[in-house]
Amino acid sequence: MKEFLTIGELANIFNMDVQLLRHYDAKGLLVPQVRNSENNRRFYHFDQVYPLATIRYLRRLDYSLAQIKAFLHSNGLRDNLQMLSQQAQQLRRQCDELNATIQIIQQKVEFIEREQAVSQRDKFYVRTFPRRAFLHIGEEINLFTHELFYFYPTVGFYQGQRKWFGAYLYEDTPSEVHRLPDLMADQPVSYIPAGDYLCGYHYGPYLTIQDSIDRLFGEAYRRKLLVDDCVITPNIVDQCCEGHPDNYITGLEVRILSLDEQNEKKSFAAISKPEDI
Repeated sequence: MKEFLTIGELANIFNMDVQLLRHYDAKGLLVPQVRNSENNRRFYHFDQVYPLATIRYLRRLDYSLAQIKAFLHSNGLRDNLQMLSQQAQQLRRQCDELNATIQIIQQKVEFIEREQAVSQRDKFYVRTFPRRAFLHIGEEINLFTHELFYFYPTVGFYQGQRKWFGAYLYEDTPSEVHRLPDLMADQPVSYIPAGDYLCGYHYGPYLTIQDSIDRLFGEAYRRKLLVDDCVITPNIVDQCCEGHPDNYITGLEVRILSLDEQNEKKSFAAISKPEDI
């Protein structure tokens, strides 16, 4: 067995790039025992394979280079075991967050596939929804800097000239709210009311969605339905899964007022109507 190894020979043993060994040298993690002063060639004593194995092991455990350096220079077994235990706890937290993220992504894919399969151009129909949860994001400009935008379907709310947005959570009492505290810390859940909704779809860029909203209200008028003045627009196919805006699909939903709400609205309209002269 050779007593000394070149940087290339040591790299080959671990199937790694020599540049990484040079980086470890520069950071003081694994300094070659011999260095040729004329050509700066590095030579590692064979026993240095053991600290390199430790470095590789700790990197697999997601230790930072600073943590690895502290580990290598520690002579206390108890301290090193405590560091390993703390790292295991950190990895467990990361694992929980990754599992929650995987579940959220799968749920989003199922939502897109389900809603895209039933969408039809120029079709309007009445659909009964339970109460649905969402997290408030705010105006459109806030969407792209909000982490929730990248995990959940976006739901829009169009009311006259106003519009605002949220992250659609699908369920009435979403359990995943409690699984991503960094994204949702102290943020209350809001709800879309349960009820019957007149529904349709918008196909294409969001810049032209108002035309589809006008057609939805026109359909409500044609059917003699009294509806709310706020249109709910869940994104079905958007920029997260489709590269061309012409292929976007957005749901359109406007709540049909209950009989009590309709009577109240009619009464208000009658009171507000000026007397005939």
